[in-house]
Parts: sequence; C-alpha cells; structure tokens
Amino acid sequence: MKNKWKIAFWISLLLLVITAATGLYSVVDQAVTLTYMKEGYSDTEADLETLIQIIEQTDQSKQGIEILLKDHRLFEYMDFKTDTVGLERILLIFSNDSLKSVEKQW
Repeated sequence: MKNKWKIAFWISLLLLVITAATGLYSVVDQAVTLTYMKEGYSDTEADLETLIQIIEQTDQSKQGIEILLKDHRLFEYMDFKTDTVGLERILLIFSNDSLKSVEKQW
C-alpha cells in the first residue's frame, strides 16, 4: 500500500513541475513577444513622423530631405549618393534627385 502512495506522489510532483515550467515559459515568451512588438510599433511611428516632416517641411528634393534628416538617429547609416535611402522600416526612392516613391522595407 505504501508503494502506491509513493508512486502517486512522484507522478503528481512531476506533473506539477511540468505544468509550472510550461506556464513560466508561456509567460516569458509572451513578455518577449510584446516587447519586440512594442519596439516595432515605435519604429513604425518614428518613420511616420519622419515622413510627415519630409512632406510638410521640404520640397521633396534629395538635398532638402538630407538636411532635414541630419538629426535622425540613423543618419550616419544613410547613403544619399544612391537613389534609395533607408530609414527604419521604409525606403525613400529618388529619381532625378527628387522623391519618387516611398516603399515599406519589410
């Protein structure tokens, strides 16, 4: 009779540990996912604000946009010598040194 109780105890303990570990993993996974999603939303909002500034404050020429973006945190990685300039999640495509289109990067 004692043997059955010992087996039942260890099986119950094992199930409890597995359930607790699965719950902990689920909570941590959700927290990480929400953090990355929040980061993505903030990048998208930053791109939107930058686009609003470009449309409102420049004549949409490459030189005007370059001057406006000098304070952007990623300015050192932008190459204005090419016809495509990447921001956070969008690409500014130029033709004849004026803004032709805006495309999403991914």
